[in-house]
Amino acid sequence: MYKCFRNISFVILVTIQIAYAEHQFENTEDWLRAAQNPLAPVFSIPVNYTFHGGANNGDASIFALEPIMPVKLSKINIINQLSLNFIDTDGGITGMKELPQLYTSNSATGLADLNFTSYFSPTDTGNIQWGVGPTFVFPSDYPKRELGGGKFSAGPAVMFVKQSELWTVGLKAKQIWSVFGSNGRSSASQMTLEPFANYNIGQGWYLMSDMDMIANWNSNTNNRWTIPVGA
Repeated sequence: MYKCFRNISFVILVTIQIAYAEHQFENTEDWLRAAQNPLAPVFSIPVNYTFHGGANNGDASIFALEPIMPVKLSKINIINQLSLNFIDTDGGITGMKELPQLYTSNSATGLADLNFTSYFSPTDTGNIQWGVGPTFVFPSDYPKRELGGGKFSAGPAVMFVKQSELWTVGLKAKQIWSVFGSNGRSSASQMTLEPFANYNIGQGWYLMSDMDMIANWNSNTNNRWTIPVGA
C-alpha cells in the first residue's frame, strides 16, 4: 500500500459507533439513516480499527476515536469532528490520511497527529446535503514526532450526502498544507477523497463501503497516489 500501483496490500476496517440524538425517531430505520449521515446533527462516537498489511515496509495498525459534536443553529448546523489516532507500525509508511508526512523509518507506537474539522451545513439544502469548512492538523505526537508531520497544517474541507429509503451515499474531500512547525521536517500537501455508501437491508442491518483515496503532492510521481481496490 505504501508504494502505489506497484505493491499490493490489504486493509481491514472494523467500526463501532455510539450515537445520540436530542429528538425521538419514529422507527429504527429513521434512526439508522440519521446515524449514517455524517451531516446530521447527531452526537456520535465512531471507534475505528484499521489494519494495513502486506506492504514492503511491514504492517500498520490504527485505532481511531472520532467523536462528532454538532451545534444546531436556526438555519445551519455546525458539524465538528475530532480524530484522535493511535498507530503501531513496523516501519516507515505513507499514503494514509493519519500521516500527512512521514518521519520515522523504524518501528514506532504512539499518538499520531490530531485532526479537527468543522462543516457548516445549511438545514435546508434539498435532495443533496452539503457542508463546507476548515480542517486542521495539530502535531500532537510530542515529543519525538515519529508518527506525525511535526507541523501545524490547515486547509478546506467539503462534504456531500444524498439519502434515499435504502441508500446513503456521499463524498468527503479535504486538502491540507503545512503552515508552520519544525524546520527540520518536510512540508506537507495532502488531499483526501473519501467516498462512502451504506445500504440498509432491514431490521437494523446494513452494508457499507468507506475508502480513502490519498494524494501526497510532495511525494515523487510513483508514490503520490494511494487508491484502494475494493473496500
